[in-house]
Amino acid sequence: MMMILGTAGGLALFLYGLRVLSDGLKRVAGERIRGFLERITGRAYRGAMVGALSSGILQSSSMTMVLLIGLINAGVLTLAQGIGVMLGAEIGTTITAQLIAFKIGRYYLPVIAIGFIMYEAFRGKKPGDIGQIILGFGLLFMGMSVVSTSLGQIAEAPAILHLLRNCGTNPLLGVLIGAGVTAIIQSSSAMTALIIAMGSTGILTLPAAIALIFGANIGTTVTALIASIGSSLSSRRLAIAQLVVNILGVTAFLLFISPYSKIVEATAGNLPRQIANAHSIFNVTVTLVLLPCVGRLVWLTKKIVPGREAKVHLTPRSLGAEFLNTPSIAVKQAQSELLRMGRMAEVMLDSCRAVFLEGSIKHVATVLETEEAVDSLEKAIDSFLDRIDASKLNTVNKRRLHMFHHVISDIERVGDHAVNIAERGQVMIKRGDSFSQQAQDELDNMFKKASWLYNLSIQALTTEEEQPARDALDLEKEVDQLEIRYKKHHIERLEKGVCNQTAGIIFVEVLRNLERIGDHAVNIAGDTLLIHR
Repeated sequence: MMMILGTAGGLALFLYGLRVLSDGLKRVAGERIRGFLERITGRAYRGAMVGALSSGILQSSSMTMVLLIGLINAGVLTLAQGIGVMLGAEIGTTITAQLIAFKIGRYYLPVIAIGFIMYEAFRGKKPGDIGQIILGFGLLFMGMSVVSTSLGQIAEAPAILHLLRNCGTNPLLGVLIGAGVTAIIQSSSAMTALIIAMGSTGILTLPAAIALIFGANIGTTVTALIASIGSSLSSRRLAIAQLVVNILGVTAFLLFISPYSKIVEATAGNLPRQIANAHSIFNVTVTLVLLPCVGRLVWLTKKIVPGREAKVHLTPRSLGAEFLNTPSIAVKQAQSELLRMGRMAEVMLDSCRAVFLEGSIKHVATVLETEEAVDSLEKAIDSFLDRIDASKLNTVNKRRLHMFHHVISDIERVGDHAVNIAERGQVMIKRGDSFSQQAQDELDNMFKKASWLYNLSIQALTTEEEQPARDALDLEKEVDQLEIRYKKHHIERLEKGVCNQTAGIIFVEVLRNLERIGDHAVNIAGDTLLIHR
């Protein structure tokens, strides 16, 4: 019983250390991962390099797969690109095994102390994030030490010892055990740690350890299969592709497990390092062999999971719950969806201008339909932002998170004002009213200024550069002055009888709505200036 409790406690400590380490790495570099993924070209080997880097940073191929499923679901990546990244992720996850094969022994306590002091002293800053990474390493190795000590007692349980050693003479049994345990604990890194710990205590032979490692590679695909449920067709195909790749690789290696064991044995002088090397060699070999076959893998997965992709609807594309596991990436996803919402409002502004200045009543329908999507996105983005764990974000991303809550409201209000303008235009067209030439020219200029002001605010939100935001602040003053001047001109026209009163009321209402659009635009621009203050 003490052996089971000790192993479970050590494994829990290992997993917690892995989480602390992963959170620290994500805070330092996680934000760049999504950018790397979005810049992937059609070349599979580039995707593989990004996949290896991503899983190395995230310390989990499963987390990389979940992220990939979300990006494919959002339409950012194609299935072929996703498979290339997935193959690289298989290599990146072997880094953990290589790290835990080191024997730190008594040194993990000073590592924990140093990491904890840095983390607490510089919380929220880059040195604090580095301290969190160091702390994670210390906890990880401490967990390994506890697991190794507890597993040493397995020699007193002949039945378990016999079963584990049978994995060497019956590799298929080892694969099944490795796959089953990994599927349950949802971490191939934790399973690899267990195998290395058992190897360090002499419980396992190298062939038995290799069989269990093979099984862990199959078991880890369960996470992606679960994450793909309810996702797009391409996302489900990617999850199946990972399962197929690992089954093919394990089947091929099982046929030569004896000579493979001898090759691995020659790579290092101790069993833990040999196990780590076996894990690395397997994944590197499978990736290199299958990288030229990405096209065939796409074809195969389409045969296994047939069907056609549904058309993209005006619903959130980038806000999958899977991104919440990596808060810095979740912030980027929210920004992407926010910018899409912002561009929709731009379309609304262009359309309501066409209603007034071109007399195109069909653009009213465009404005009203787009408003439904904008309103829907506002609710979805706001809910998504509330679910992001701000405690795991660096200072800049915390500011972004706070700023996005304000910006979605401003964009939604821009859409509302565009609807107001379009509805006024619809009334005018139906009544057959018209403006004087001077009024039309003034409205045209006001539309251009308000639209350009809003465009500058979205540009500032996109680039986070100071100049567009400053330009927007300056232009807003001009928009305010134009509203005052054009209202004065309107009164003069009314007094001269140049404009009729009904059209004049609408003219003033449109000016007010455009001025309010300018106010919301300048709110967006002002908020972006606070991000890097």
